[in-house]
Amino acid sequence: MFDAEFDHLISRLLGPTPPRVWSLLVTMFGDLAVAPDARLSGATVNALTSAIGIKPEATRVALHRLRKEGWIESHRTGRQTRYGLTAKGRAETNCAWPRVYGPAPWDGPVFLVMDDPSTSSDQSGPDKNAVQISARSVLTTQAPEGTEQMVLPFQRGQSVPQWVSDKLCPTEVQHASQELNRHLQLLLQDTDFTAMTDLQRTALRVTVVHEWRRLILRVPAFPECLFSDRWHGAACRTGFAELLRVLPLPNLAGLDGIIENA
Repeated sequence: MFDAEFDHLISRLLGPTPPRVWSLLVTMFGDLAVAPDARLSGATVNALTSAIGIKPEATRVALHRLRKEGWIESHRTGRQTRYGLTAKGRAETNCAWPRVYGPAPWDGPVFLVMDDPSTSSDQSGPDKNAVQISARSVLTTQAPEGTEQMVLPFQRGQSVPQWVSDKLCPTEVQHASQELNRHLQLLLQDTDFTAMTDLQRTALRVTVVHEWRRLILRVPAFPECLFSDRWHGAACRTGFAELLRVLPLPNLAGLDGIIENA
């Protein structure tokens, strides 16, 4: 595929706002190099980010930031620097893996938890996946222990008012899901993936994973029946899975060889 045609695909997928480079690199390492011994050469990282439209200087700064934050580490092999996830980076990647790559959304129990309004303590969620819906109440996937709070379980399939749905999945995220679904469907309908080089396929895969990851991690891991009908996450998930099927993981050694010999 000609570079200009590929650039159009990438720009259409990303829209008017370019990705934050460090965030894109988190996606890249988490998707391509999550195995403990997996490494990406500096040349490969630069080739992939360049194909996505990112300048080498920005890539270099982002790599430095991720090393400083303990997310990736560098390994010197001759004259080549190779990068891999640290134990911390791998652990956080694996924690997010089910949300990003899982075949279906989480469908476990949900509870409405309410504090005594006469107390002066600040409202706090019983777990990290709690969403505050009013000054003294949260929706959560984990019922708190003790008897000081009122806990009401939601029944499977129970609907909630629109304003609650909007707390779980804000309007801007609903719109983002609609846009991503449109972009993924255009890719599936209009793209000749067989005309792409290995580098282009890998760069497109990283971009697709990044856009889906950014979207799905903006909403809590709640049953999506509680979300608004304007949330198109289910359709995005289907399109994402189909794109990963036609954009499989590359052989990193083979990709490195292609780039080094280019």
